[in-house]
Amino acid sequence: MKFIVTDIKRAFSEPSFFVSIVIGVALVFIGLIFSHESDRLFLSAQSFALPFAAPLLSALPYSVMLMREKETGFKLMMSSKLGNKSYLFKRFIVCGLSGAAVLFIPQLILFIVCIFLNSNDDIMYNALVLALSLPFGFSYAVFSYGLSFVNKFKYIPLVMPEVLYLMCIYAFPYLGLTEIYPPLDISPTIYGGEISGIRLVIPFILTAVGALLTFLGKAGQRR
Repeated sequence: MKFIVTDIKRAFSEPSFFVSIVIGVALVFIGLIFSHESDRLFLSAQSFALPFAAPLLSALPYSVMLMREKETGFKLMMSSKLGNKSYLFKRFIVCGLSGAAVLFIPQLILFIVCIFLNSNDDIMYNALVLALSLPFGFSYAVFSYGLSFVNKFKYIPLVMPEVLYLMCIYAFPYLGLTEIYPPLDISPTIYGGEISGIRLVIPFILTAVGALLTFLGKAGQRR
């Protein structure tokens, strides 16, 4: 537990963490500037641009930290101290939390601003939409983290979740898969607006894949 707390502090002080938040804030406030729906101000601003860059923002803060530590020898030291399995999965949790935070914080700022600007918004519904950023950010961050075990290039874990996400955005409507259209998992008002358990299906799958890749990566390091 001490390692997780220390690592969270480290993750939340990384320059890339603040870069992700600044970009997220810029995207939601660009949406606010161009929003013409005064009675749905938060939802209109939140769904304008942020959902389409969200996987990259989630992955940016901490998903490749393990690869950096391997180069410096820090990973070997921590693996010996904590045990390889424990170290990798504690980092898995911290990476997921950092990904959730960088999506949640910009939207929380927007949420508060919209309360002051427009009291006609449905605050409870908006709060549920805000909460969707947590499983979304966590899942894409740990999926990116898992990818760091199956290649040697840092840019692949960072960009591959975004690339796959954009491919799904293009392909899913043609395949009749609009119910699980990926941007709806963070911004359901893009299509329909219903919030149900189906919004957690893709995040759950990505989290499971990230955990599996982490385990296989650990196993691969033993061989």
